[in-house]
Amino acid sequence: MSEKKFIYGILYDYYGDLLKDNQANIIDMYYNLDYSLSEIAEEMNISRQGVYDALKRAEKSLTDYEDKMKLHEKYEKHLKAAENIVKLASCIDDEKYKGAVEQIKAEAVKIINEG
Repeated sequence: MSEKKFIYGILYDYYGDLLKDNQANIIDMYYNLDYSLSEIAEEMNISRQGVYDALKRAEKSLTDYEDKMKLHEKYEKHLKAAENIVKLASCIDDEKYKGAVEQIKAEAVKIINEG
């Protein structure tokens, strides 16, 4: 999967509900279901050029939403912080703190897995 497809798939997960219905459908079919522009055009009964134009508008909308709200950027920062917490907690080798270290690591793993 190309990085572009991956990124727009993620942005669609965050902001797809903010798109117009036809734009959301086109993004979903193109990036998540791997339809071609021609297949989408046939499915939606519009021209291939119409699909292309709607896809570009939807991509711009998703990018604009991320530029303003930064939900994915914030998620990435939290993920890195949680991974660092696990790494740092793993460095604590004192038996006296073993239970606390395991709890810290477990909480950080919850954050990592929520994404």
